[in-house]
Amino acid sequence: MLLKVTLKFSIYCVIILFCGCTAGEKPQTELELQHFKDSVSEARIDSAYAIIKSHCDTLMVHLVPQMVDSFLKDSALLQNYFDTNFVYSDTDKKVEKVIRQLQADCDSSLQKETYRRALLHPKAKRVQRKK
Repeated sequence: MLLKVTLKFSIYCVIILFCGCTAGEKPQTELELQHFKDSVSEARIDSAYAIIKSHCDTLMVHLVPQMVDSFLKDSALLQNYFDTNFVYSDTDKKVEKVIRQLQADCDSSLQKETYRRALLHPKAKRVQRKK
């Protein structure tokens, strides 16, 4: 008899706990899900922006002088720095588009800085020696 009462009591407790725990949950609306996806995308874009900006600044300091030297020797050598086979792809097309644009902006600024420095580079002048 005591076993039946204990068994019934424990079953009712489990049912009440289950109903109590799941009653507070409400299904997320489509707007809330979209907001969550957007916040995740924004966080990914922000972190990618920080990484690409840091990488671009490093390239600006270390790679641009090499690119200027290559450009002054032969302008076709400069294309080797920009011919990369890496193309970023992602399942989230919005993130992919923004990251590709950030990479293109970095390449463009590197190219502009290289041309600017090449134009400002002092050209070697011929000195005539006295005989």
